[in-house]
Amino acid sequence: MLRYTNYRGLSVCSVENSWVKLYIAPMLGGRIIQLELDGYGFFYVNPNPEGFWLNFGGEKIWPAPQGWSSSDKWPGPPDPVLDGGPYSIKELDAGTGEDWVKLTSPFDNYTGLQVTKEIHLSEISSEVIVKASFHNLGNHQVRWSLWPVCQMNTPFESPENRYQIICPVNPESKFENGFKVMHGLANNPQNNFDSFGNLVVSYQYLVCKVGLDSNAGWVAWLDNVTGKVFVYKFDFDSQKDYPQNCSVEIWTTGRGLTYSRQLNVHKDDRTVNPPYMEAELLSPLHEIRPGESAHFEYCMATSTIPANSGIKEVNKYAVIASPLKKEIIGSSITIEGKFGVFTNGNVKLKVNGTYMTEMSVSPTEGINIDFNIENELFQNESTFLISLDLFDADGHFLEIIDKN
Repeated sequence: MLRYTNYRGLSVCSVENSWVKLYIAPMLGGRIIQLELDGYGFFYVNPNPEGFWLNFGGEKIWPAPQGWSSSDKWPGPPDPVLDGGPYSIKELDAGTGEDWVKLTSPFDNYTGLQVTKEIHLSEISSEVIVKASFHNLGNHQVRWSLWPVCQMNTPFESPENRYQIICPVNPESKFENGFKVMHGLANNPQNNFDSFGNLVVSYQYLVCKVGLDSNAGWVAWLDNVTGKVFVYKFDFDSQKDYPQNCSVEIWTTGRGLTYSRQLNVHKDDRTVNPPYMEAELLSPLHEIRPGESAHFEYCMATSTIPANSGIKEVNKYAVIASPLKKEIIGSSITIEGKFGVFTNGNVKLKVNGTYMTEMSVSPTEGINIDFNIENELFQNESTFLISLDLFDADGHFLEIIDKN
Protein backbone atom coordinates (compact mmCIF):
# COMPACT_ATOMS: atom_id res chain seq x y z
CA MET A 1 0.00 0.00 0.00
CA LEU A 2 1.27 3.45 -0.97
CA ARG A 3 1.66 5.86 1.93
CA TYR A 4 2.24 9.60 1.79
CA THR A 5 4.90 10.70 4.24
CA ASN A 6 8.02 12.82 4.76
CA TYR A 7 11.64 11.78 4.25
CA ARG A 8 14.42 14.16 5.32
CA GLY A 9 12.18 17.15 4.73
CA LEU A 10 10.92 15.89 1.35
CA SER A 11 7.30 15.05 0.53
CA VAL A 12 7.43 11.43 -0.60
CA CYS A 13 5.42 8.25 -1.02
CA SER A 14 6.56 5.04 0.63
CA VAL A 15 5.95 1.35 0.12
CA GLU A 16 7.45 -1.50 2.13
CA ASN A 17 7.58 -5.25 2.69
CA SER A 18 9.15 -7.39 5.43
CA TRP A 19 12.70 -6.30 4.54
CA VAL A 20 12.70 -3.32 2.20
CA LYS A 21 11.27 0.19 2.31
CA LEU A 22 11.14 2.50 -0.71
CA TYR A 23 10.77 6.26 -0.58
CA ILE A 24 9.57 7.72 -3.89
CA ALA A 25 9.73 11.44 -4.68
CA PRO A 26 7.29 12.12 -7.56
CA MET A 27 7.96 15.87 -7.56
CA LEU A 28 11.74 15.35 -7.95
CA GLY A 29 11.88 13.69 -11.35
CA GLY A 30 9.95 10.62 -10.21
CA ARG A 31 13.02 9.22 -8.52
CA ILE A 32 13.29 6.58 -5.83
CA ILE A 33 14.98 8.85 -3.33
CA GLN A 34 15.89 6.05 -0.90
CA LEU A 35 15.87 2.26 -0.66
CA GLU A 36 16.36 0.72 2.79
CA LEU A 37 17.06 -2.86 3.84
CA ASP A 38 16.21 -3.35 7.49
CA GLY A 39 16.79 0.38 8.05
CA TYR A 40 20.07 0.57 6.10
CA GLY A 41 19.86 3.30 3.43
CA PHE A 42 21.70 2.48 0.19
CA PHE A 43 21.19 5.66 -1.81
CA TYR A 44 23.00 8.96 -1.61
CA VAL A 45 20.58 11.78 -0.75
CA ASN A 46 22.02 15.25 -1.18
CA PRO A 47 21.52 17.22 2.05
CA ASN A 48 21.96 20.54 0.26
CA PRO A 49 21.12 20.46 -3.48
CA GLU A 50 22.10 23.75 -5.03
CA GLY A 51 23.96 25.33 -7.92
CA PHE A 52 23.86 24.61 -11.66
CA TRP A 53 22.38 21.12 -11.24
CA LEU A 54 20.01 20.35 -8.38
CA ASN A 55 21.34 16.85 -7.76
CA PHE A 56 18.87 15.34 -5.30
CA GLY A 57 20.40 11.84 -5.36
CA GLY A 58 18.52 8.54 -5.38
CA GLU A 59 17.69 6.43 -8.44
CA LYS A 60 16.29 7.90 -11.64
CA ILE A 61 16.05 7.26 -15.39
CA TRP A 62 17.69 9.39 -18.05
CA PRO A 63 17.83 9.15 -21.86
CA ALA A 64 21.15 8.16 -23.46
CA PRO A 65 23.36 8.91 -25.26
CA GLN A 66 24.40 11.96 -23.32
CA GLY A 67 25.98 14.84 -25.19
CA TRP A 68 25.86 18.46 -26.24
CA SER A 69 26.97 18.30 -29.89
CA SER A 70 23.70 17.36 -31.62
CA SER A 71 19.95 17.07 -31.06
CA ASP A 72 20.07 13.26 -30.90
CA LYS A 73 21.99 13.46 -27.61
CA TRP A 74 20.59 14.40 -24.20
CA PRO A 75 22.31 17.57 -22.87
CA GLY A 76 21.77 16.86 -19.21
CA PRO A 77 21.84 16.99 -16.33
CA PRO A 78 20.40 19.42 -15.48
CA ASP A 79 17.02 18.73 -17.06
CA PRO A 80 14.00 20.53 -15.61
CA VAL A 81 11.54 18.01 -17.06
CA LEU A 82 12.84 14.42 -17.01
CA ASP A 83 15.38 14.73 -14.18
CA GLY A 84 13.78 17.37 -11.99
CA GLY A 85 10.18 17.79 -13.12
CA PRO A 86 6.98 16.74 -11.32
CA TYR A 87 5.80 13.21 -12.10
CA SER A 88 2.30 11.95 -11.41
CA ILE A 89 1.93 8.83 -9.28
CA LYS A 90 -0.80 6.22 -8.91
CA GLU A 91 -1.26 2.67 -7.69
CA LEU A 92 -1.94 -0.11 -10.19
CA ASP A 93 -3.29 -3.63 -9.94
CA ALA A 94 -1.49 -5.76 -12.51
CA GLY A 95 -4.33 -8.31 -12.46
CA THR A 96 -2.24 -10.84 -10.58
CA GLY A 97 -2.89 -9.53 -7.10
CA GLU A 98 0.45 -7.71 -7.16
CA ASP A 99 0.57 -4.02 -6.34
CA TRP A 100 2.44 -1.69 -8.66
CA VAL A 101 3.16 2.03 -8.49
CA LYS A 102 3.24 3.99 -11.75
CA LEU A 103 5.12 7.27 -12.21
CA THR A 104 4.54 9.41 -15.31
CA SER A 105 6.66 12.37 -16.40
CA PRO A 106 5.53 15.49 -18.24
CA PHE A 107 6.18 15.53 -22.00
CA ASP A 108 9.71 16.65 -22.81
CA ASN A 109 9.81 18.57 -26.06
CA TYR A 110 13.59 18.27 -26.53
CA THR A 111 13.75 14.45 -26.51
CA GLY A 112 10.17 13.91 -27.69
CA LEU A 113 9.67 11.61 -24.71
CA GLN A 114 7.32 10.97 -21.88
CA VAL A 115 8.80 8.61 -19.30
CA THR A 116 6.81 6.11 -17.27
CA LYS A 117 8.17 3.93 -14.51
CA GLU A 118 6.19 1.05 -13.00
CA ILE A 119 7.58 -0.17 -9.68
CA HIS A 120 6.75 -3.40 -7.86
CA LEU A 121 8.13 -4.31 -4.44
CA SER A 122 8.11 -8.09 -4.13
CA GLU A 123 6.12 -9.63 -1.29
CA ILE A 124 8.43 -12.65 -1.01
CA SER A 125 11.91 -11.19 -1.48
CA SER A 126 14.06 -8.11 -0.97
CA GLU A 127 13.74 -7.21 -4.66
CA VAL A 128 12.19 -4.31 -6.56
CA ILE A 129 11.08 -4.77 -10.17
CA VAL A 130 11.08 -1.68 -12.41
CA LYS A 131 9.43 -1.52 -15.84
CA ALA A 132 10.61 1.68 -17.48
CA SER A 133 9.21 3.02 -20.76
CA PHE A 134 9.97 5.83 -23.17
CA HIS A 135 6.89 6.99 -25.11
CA ASN A 136 7.48 9.05 -28.25
CA LEU A 137 4.87 11.81 -28.11
CA GLY A 138 6.72 13.94 -30.66
CA ASN A 139 6.27 14.15 -34.41
CA HIS A 140 9.45 12.45 -35.63
CA GLN A 141 11.38 9.23 -34.99
CA VAL A 142 13.90 9.29 -32.15
CA ARG A 143 16.68 6.96 -31.03
CA TRP A 144 17.28 6.57 -27.30
CA SER A 145 18.51 4.16 -24.67
CA LEU A 146 16.85 3.92 -21.25
CA TRP A 147 19.47 4.82 -18.65
CA PRO A 148 18.79 4.00 -14.97
CA VAL A 149 21.25 5.85 -12.74
CA CYS A 150 21.65 5.03 -9.05
CA GLN A 151 23.71 7.16 -6.67
CA MET A 152 25.12 5.05 -3.84
CA ASN A 153 25.86 6.44 -0.40
CA THR A 154 29.51 6.76 0.69
CA PRO A 155 29.49 8.96 3.82
CA PHE A 156 32.11 11.64 4.48
CA GLU A 157 33.96 9.83 7.25
CA SER A 158 34.29 6.50 5.46
CA PRO A 159 37.75 4.96 4.94
CA GLU A 160 39.04 4.31 1.44
CA ASN A 161 38.05 0.98 -0.15
CA ARG A 162 35.11 0.42 2.22
CA TYR A 163 32.74 0.77 -0.72
CA GLN A 164 33.03 -1.14 -3.99
CA ILE A 165 31.14 -1.62 -7.22
CA ILE A 166 31.68 -5.04 -8.78
CA CYS A 167 30.81 -5.94 -12.37
CA PRO A 168 31.71 -9.03 -14.44
CA VAL A 169 33.76 -8.37 -17.56
CA ASN A 170 32.51 -9.74 -20.87
CA PRO A 171 34.98 -12.47 -21.96
CA GLU A 172 34.36 -11.34 -25.56
CA SER A 173 34.48 -7.64 -24.76
CA LYS A 174 34.87 -5.03 -27.48
CA PHE A 175 37.24 -3.18 -25.15
CA GLU A 176 40.90 -4.12 -24.86
CA ASN A 177 40.82 -4.60 -21.09
CA GLY A 178 37.14 -5.48 -20.80
CA PHE A 179 36.22 -1.89 -19.95
CA LYS A 180 36.99 1.61 -21.11
CA VAL A 181 37.90 4.71 -19.14
CA MET A 182 35.47 7.50 -20.02
CA HIS A 183 36.61 10.13 -17.50
CA GLY A 184 39.49 10.46 -15.06
CA LEU A 185 42.86 8.76 -14.86
CA ALA A 186 43.59 6.00 -17.37
CA ASN A 187 45.49 4.12 -14.64
CA ASN A 188 43.07 4.94 -11.83
CA PRO A 189 44.09 2.90 -8.74
CA GLN A 190 40.41 2.38 -7.88
CA ASN A 191 39.98 0.01 -10.86
CA ASN A 192 41.22 -3.57 -10.45
CA PHE A 193 40.27 -7.13 -11.36
CA ASP A 194 39.52 -10.03 -9.04
CA SER A 195 40.31 -13.69 -9.73
CA PHE A 196 36.79 -14.30 -11.06
CA GLY A 197 37.10 -11.86 -13.94
CA ASN A 198 35.15 -9.06 -12.29
CA LEU A 199 36.07 -5.40 -12.46
CA VAL A 200 36.17 -4.10 -8.89
CA VAL A 201 36.00 -0.32 -8.40
CA SER A 202 37.11 0.43 -4.83
CA TYR A 203 36.17 3.95 -3.80
CA GLN A 204 39.09 6.26 -2.94
CA TYR A 205 37.44 9.65 -3.61
CA LEU A 206 38.94 9.92 -7.11
CA VAL A 207 36.80 11.14 -9.99
CA CYS A 208 36.36 8.38 -12.55
CA LYS A 209 33.94 6.94 -15.06
CA VAL A 210 34.27 3.55 -16.73
CA GLY A 211 32.02 1.68 -19.14
CA LEU A 212 31.64 -2.06 -19.72
CA ASP A 213 29.86 -4.19 -22.30
CA SER A 214 29.06 -6.64 -19.49
CA ASN A 215 26.87 -9.56 -20.50
CA ALA A 216 26.47 -11.22 -17.08
CA GLY A 217 23.28 -9.36 -16.21
CA TRP A 218 24.33 -7.87 -12.88
CA VAL A 219 26.36 -5.13 -11.26
CA ALA A 220 26.64 -4.90 -7.46
CA TRP A 221 27.53 -2.27 -4.86
CA LEU A 222 29.01 -3.40 -1.54
CA ASP A 223 29.62 -1.87 1.87
CA ASN A 224 32.44 -4.09 3.12
CA VAL A 225 32.05 -3.10 6.78
CA THR A 226 28.35 -3.95 7.12
CA GLY A 227 28.17 -6.52 4.33
CA LYS A 228 25.16 -4.75 2.81
CA VAL A 229 24.74 -5.41 -0.91
CA PHE A 230 22.73 -3.65 -3.63
CA VAL A 231 22.42 -5.40 -7.00
CA TYR A 232 21.15 -4.14 -10.34
CA LYS A 233 19.94 -7.12 -12.42
CA PHE A 234 19.24 -6.76 -16.14
CA ASP A 235 19.06 -8.61 -19.46
CA PHE A 236 21.83 -8.14 -22.02
CA ASP A 237 21.18 -8.47 -25.77
CA SER A 238 24.34 -9.15 -27.74
CA GLN A 239 22.51 -8.56 -31.03
CA LYS A 240 21.61 -4.94 -30.22
CA ASP A 241 23.60 -1.70 -30.20
CA TYR A 242 24.32 0.10 -26.93
CA PRO A 243 25.43 3.70 -26.31
CA GLN A 244 29.22 3.71 -26.70
CA ASN A 245 28.95 -0.11 -26.62
CA CYS A 246 28.26 -0.01 -22.87
CA SER A 247 25.58 -1.89 -20.92
CA VAL A 248 26.98 -0.76 -17.55
CA GLU A 249 28.73 2.42 -16.45
CA ILE A 250 30.31 3.27 -13.10
CA TRP A 251 30.96 6.81 -11.90
CA THR A 252 32.78 7.97 -8.79
CA THR A 253 32.96 11.52 -7.50
CA GLY A 254 36.16 12.86 -5.99
CA ARG A 255 39.29 14.85 -6.68
CA GLY A 256 40.83 15.04 -10.13
CA LEU A 257 40.29 16.31 -13.66
CA THR A 258 37.76 15.47 -16.36
CA TYR A 259 37.06 16.91 -19.79
CA SER A 260 33.54 17.51 -21.08
CA ARG A 261 33.41 20.49 -23.45
CA GLN A 262 36.05 22.03 -21.20
CA LEU A 263 38.60 21.05 -18.57
CA ASN A 264 36.83 20.49 -15.24
CA VAL A 265 38.65 20.58 -11.92
CA HIS A 266 37.01 18.43 -9.24
CA LYS A 267 38.08 19.79 -5.87
CA ASP A 268 39.44 17.73 -2.99
CA ASP A 269 36.65 19.08 -0.79
CA ARG A 270 33.89 16.76 0.36
CA THR A 271 31.61 19.66 1.25
CA VAL A 272 31.43 21.22 -2.22
CA ASN A 273 32.23 17.94 -4.02
CA PRO A 274 30.31 15.34 -1.98
CA PRO A 275 31.36 11.68 -2.13
CA TYR A 276 29.18 9.05 -3.80
CA MET A 277 29.37 6.29 -6.39
CA GLU A 278 27.02 5.61 -9.29
CA ALA A 279 25.92 2.26 -10.71
CA GLU A 280 24.33 2.82 -14.11
CA LEU A 281 22.53 0.53 -16.56
CA LEU A 282 21.94 1.16 -20.25
CA SER A 283 19.32 -0.55 -22.38
CA PRO A 284 19.90 -1.25 -26.07
CA LEU A 285 19.29 1.74 -28.33
CA HIS A 286 15.71 1.87 -29.59
CA GLU A 287 14.35 3.48 -32.74
CA ILE A 288 11.04 4.88 -31.51
CA ARG A 289 8.53 6.14 -34.05
CA PRO A 290 5.85 8.70 -33.13
CA GLY A 291 3.17 7.07 -31.02
CA GLU A 292 5.37 4.07 -30.18
CA SER A 293 7.27 3.11 -27.04
CA ALA A 294 10.48 1.42 -25.88
CA HIS A 295 10.74 -0.62 -22.70
CA PHE A 296 13.43 -1.78 -20.28
CA GLU A 297 12.77 -4.01 -17.28
CA TYR A 298 15.33 -4.41 -14.52
CA CYS A 299 15.55 -5.43 -10.88
CA MET A 300 17.06 -3.87 -7.76
CA ALA A 301 17.91 -6.53 -5.16
CA THR A 302 19.33 -6.16 -1.66
CA SER A 303 21.10 -8.60 0.61
CA THR A 304 23.70 -9.01 3.36
CA ILE A 305 26.93 -11.01 3.23
CA PRO A 306 29.54 -11.51 5.99
CA ALA A 307 31.66 -8.39 6.47
CA ASN A 308 34.84 -7.93 4.41
CA SER A 309 34.07 -10.85 2.12
CA GLY A 310 33.86 -9.27 -1.33
CA ILE A 311 31.49 -10.39 -4.08
CA LYS A 312 32.35 -13.04 -6.66
CA GLU A 313 29.01 -13.80 -8.31
CA VAL A 314 25.29 -13.07 -8.19
CA ASN A 315 22.58 -15.51 -9.23
CA LYS A 316 18.78 -15.50 -9.13
CA TYR A 317 18.39 -15.92 -5.38
CA ALA A 318 21.79 -15.26 -3.85
CA VAL A 319 25.11 -13.44 -3.68
CA ILE A 320 28.27 -15.56 -3.61
CA ALA A 321 30.92 -13.83 -1.51
CA SER A 322 33.25 -16.78 -1.02
CA PRO A 323 32.49 -19.96 -3.02
CA LEU A 324 32.20 -23.34 -1.34
CA LYS A 325 35.55 -24.98 -0.70
CA LYS A 326 36.61 -28.14 1.11
CA GLU A 327 39.84 -28.90 2.91
CA ILE A 328 41.00 -32.16 4.47
CA ILE A 329 42.74 -31.54 7.79
CA GLY A 330 43.83 -34.70 9.57
CA SER A 331 40.80 -36.92 10.08
CA SER A 332 38.22 -34.24 9.31
CA ILE A 333 36.93 -32.34 6.29
CA THR A 334 36.23 -28.61 6.62
CA ILE A 335 33.69 -26.99 4.31
CA GLU A 336 33.56 -23.19 4.11
CA GLY A 337 31.72 -20.52 2.13
CA LYS A 338 30.10 -17.10 2.49
CA PHE A 339 26.83 -15.99 0.93
CA GLY A 340 23.80 -13.71 1.04
CA VAL A 341 20.21 -14.31 -0.10
CA PHE A 342 17.27 -12.26 -1.39
CA THR A 343 14.52 -14.15 0.47
CA ASN A 344 13.76 -15.87 3.76
CA GLY A 345 14.15 -19.63 3.91
CA ASN A 346 16.66 -22.35 4.70
CA VAL A 347 19.94 -23.45 3.19
CA LYS A 348 21.02 -27.08 3.36
CA LEU A 349 24.57 -28.32 2.88
CA LYS A 350 24.63 -31.48 0.79
CA VAL A 351 27.60 -33.85 0.67
CA ASN A 352 27.49 -36.69 -1.87
CA GLY A 353 23.71 -36.57 -2.01
CA THR A 354 23.11 -36.40 1.75
CA TYR A 355 22.07 -33.27 3.62
CA MET A 356 24.47 -32.82 6.52
CA THR A 357 23.26 -29.56 8.11
CA GLU A 358 20.87 -26.67 7.55
CA MET A 359 20.27 -23.13 8.77
CA SER A 360 17.60 -20.46 8.43
CA VAL A 361 18.54 -17.48 6.26
CA SER A 362 17.31 -13.96 5.56
CA PRO A 363 18.34 -10.99 3.37
CA THR A 364 19.27 -9.11 6.54
CA GLU A 365 21.94 -11.58 7.75
CA GLY A 366 25.10 -12.85 6.07
CA ILE A 367 25.60 -16.61 5.70
CA ASN A 368 28.87 -18.07 6.96
CA ILE A 369 29.28 -21.80 6.23
CA ASP A 370 31.93 -23.41 8.44
CA PHE A 371 31.20 -27.12 8.81
CA ASN A 372 33.37 -30.06 9.86
CA ILE A 373 32.71 -33.74 9.19
CA GLU A 374 34.72 -36.88 9.83
CA ASN A 375 36.77 -37.94 6.82
CA GLU A 376 36.10 -41.62 7.52
CA LEU A 377 32.43 -41.16 6.56
CA PHE A 378 33.47 -40.70 2.92
CA GLN A 379 36.87 -42.42 2.72
CA ASN A 380 35.48 -45.27 0.59
CA GLU A 381 33.84 -42.96 -1.96
CA SER A 382 35.67 -41.97 -5.15
CA THR A 383 34.04 -38.54 -5.39
CA PHE A 384 33.29 -35.80 -2.91
CA LEU A 385 30.61 -33.41 -4.15
CA ILE A 386 29.19 -30.57 -2.08
CA SER A 387 26.39 -28.11 -2.75
CA LEU A 388 24.46 -25.45 -0.87
CA ASP A 389 20.74 -25.70 -1.65
CA LEU A 390 18.20 -22.97 -0.96
CA PHE A 391 14.60 -23.66 0.10
CA ASP A 392 11.85 -21.12 0.66
CA ALA A 393 10.06 -20.63 3.98
CA ASP A 394 7.55 -23.36 3.03
CA GLY A 395 10.26 -25.90 2.27
CA HIS A 396 10.10 -25.70 -1.53
CA PHE A 397 13.41 -26.07 -3.35
CA LEU A 398 14.50 -22.85 -5.08
CA GLU A 399 18.02 -23.38 -6.44
CA ILE A 400 21.53 -24.64 -5.86
CA ILE A 401 23.29 -21.50 -4.64
CA ASP A 402 26.76 -22.98 -5.15
CA LYS A 403 28.49 -26.31 -5.63
CA ASN A 404 31.96 -27.78 -5.74
